[in-house]
Amino acid sequence: MNGVESNVVELSSTISKFFNVVESFRNETFVEYVVISSKGDINTSFNELYDELVTRSYYPILYNAGEVTVLRIINGRRSRTNIFKVPSILFSLTLLSVLITGYFVSRNFYNNLNMLVGSGVSQSSIIYEMVLFTLSVLFPLTMHELGHLIMVKKSNIPASYPVFIPAPFISPLGTFGAIVKMEFLPKNLISLLKLGISGPLFGFITSLTLFIINYLLSPKLPVGAVLTALSEGVLRYVEIVPLSAYFIMNLSRTPSEVGLVTILNPAAYASLIMILIHFINLLPIGQLDGGHVIRGVTSVKTHSMVSIITTLVMVISSLYSAVFFGGTLIWLGVFSVLALIISGFRPHIGAANMLNTSVPRNFKIKVILTYVALLILSMPIPLIG
Repeated sequence: MNGVESNVVELSSTISKFFNVVESFRNETFVEYVVISSKGDINTSFNELYDELVTRSYYPILYNAGEVTVLRIINGRRSRTNIFKVPSILFSLTLLSVLITGYFVSRNFYNNLNMLVGSGVSQSSIIYEMVLFTLSVLFPLTMHELGHLIMVKKSNIPASYPVFIPAPFISPLGTFGAIVKMEFLPKNLISLLKLGISGPLFGFITSLTLFIINYLLSPKLPVGAVLTALSEGVLRYVEIVPLSAYFIMNLSRTPSEVGLVTILNPAAYASLIMILIHFINLLPIGQLDGGHVIRGVTSVKTHSMVSIITTLVMVISSLYSAVFFGGTLIWLGVFSVLALIISGFRPHIGAANMLNTSVPRNFKIKVILTYVALLILSMPIPLIG
């Protein structure tokens, strides 16, 4: 025997501390028990069983099959060798990719600036801007994944370390982001909500903070020079900005800056894009973080409906922007459709404890308010005129 079968006695002994069960089925992948009763509150018992089993790479699911409560234990055992190797290599490649992208973007920025004001182009300035660009891309990504990782560890959710995705010469940032792959479901909907909101919260705050700093460091040029540069194609308009960035750009103006225009440096532009990426991730679609949040406060059916409706709204908004705003939001529809396709239209199960669908009211309200605030503050706003 192998897999779960070879450890049934050990599993049964562990389960018996929390539940009275009768084994009903087993194979190499999982073993199922019919739950007769729990020794205490069933949700508390499952939480404690979950914490004990996942550390041994066994993943429990509690669900109803008709009028019978079933406990399924899945064998999640696999080789854990070199678990840092691939993430470390990919992070190094992503760092290199973002640095290279940052160098070329910064060099182009200073060349254009030199054409406008004749300030000259120094290698040290390019390197300085490259470092700021790299920091503005990787620090928010790292903080986003760190937010997830903290909740993963606190909730004992089996998951990978952050895996960064290099994309030299393809992505304007030099990366396609990073992911923490969950190997199994969180134990309950509370853990799912914490997981879904933590990454965007950490990442958005970091991105916005860096945008403020980088925006204040960006050069300011006379309106006339900027208009000439725009007409000659040396500069181009920023067509969309997140709502939070829009507020910052307007609130930071002083009377002494009348007649001047801020030219976003590469780091400020990278920060702006990072905020927009968080908006996409917050959309209530499929397995996006926004999808996790919506699933944590609604049912499987409602989550599926919201995912489809949100995707349709984003596609319609994209088409509307193509007609009236020159296609500034086309990317929004594309990414929304991709997110829905990647989820495979599969129902979002939610949590390993499928019996417990309740979330404390105060906690739910806090998460919903935080989610709505993040979604609104990161929402893209077309700049007209």
